[in-house]
Amino acid sequence: MKSRKLKMLIIEDETILRENIVDFLELKNFKTYQAKNGLDALEILHKDVPDIIISDIAMPVFNGIQLLKIIRKNDKYNHIPFIFLTAKAEKDDLRDGMLNGADDYIIKPFTFDVLYNSINTRINRLKQLQEFKQNDFSLSKSVTLYSEKEQTALSLLPTLSRSENTILKKIGQGMTSLEIANELNISGRTVDNHRYNICKKLKLSGTNSLIKFILKVES
Repeated sequence: MKSRKLKMLIIEDETILRENIVDFLELKNFKTYQAKNGLDALEILHKDVPDIIISDIAMPVFNGIQLLKIIRKNDKYNHIPFIFLTAKAEKDDLRDGMLNGADDYIIKPFTFDVLYNSINTRINRLKQLQEFKQNDFSLSKSVTLYSEKEQTALSLLPTLSRSENTILKKIGQGMTSLEIANELNISGRTVDNHRYNICKKLKLSGTNSLIKFILKVES
């Protein structure tokens, strides 16, 4: 059976760069959609949901940060891996993007090999997610220990970014936000934002549900 092409949404206001990325991805057998700003991207999202989003940060009309915030608040889209393309001068914007749940970032100028490696990392996580979803949780441990919501959270673990996985492990070790912040040399606000995004992605109601879930997974 022929597998479907993965769909990529490329959002970039520089026409030549956007079209070069599209040409490269189509050569790699991806289906592509392209938009010149966040508003155009939202119109595409309403018509078809891509597997991965690749977006510039600084764009006229509606920038990448604004788009990411909308996507992460929408249950229909918040699972989609989001890769930022950014100039070195946009470090503050990039920090804001990572706080709001971006999965990766690539500094311009970049090679297509770098972009392709980042995409492949996201694809591997998507494959893991599909494997979890295909599992009917018939194993006795899943049936006896996990509630329906926790089974959903378990299936969504592969959607977490690298930073979110790190925070999740620290929470599972019983560390407070302050302790995590000190160990990772980040702010407490950053930890809390990651914690919020983790709960949102795993569809858990809050920190208490998250901690109970982690304890079950690691038991």
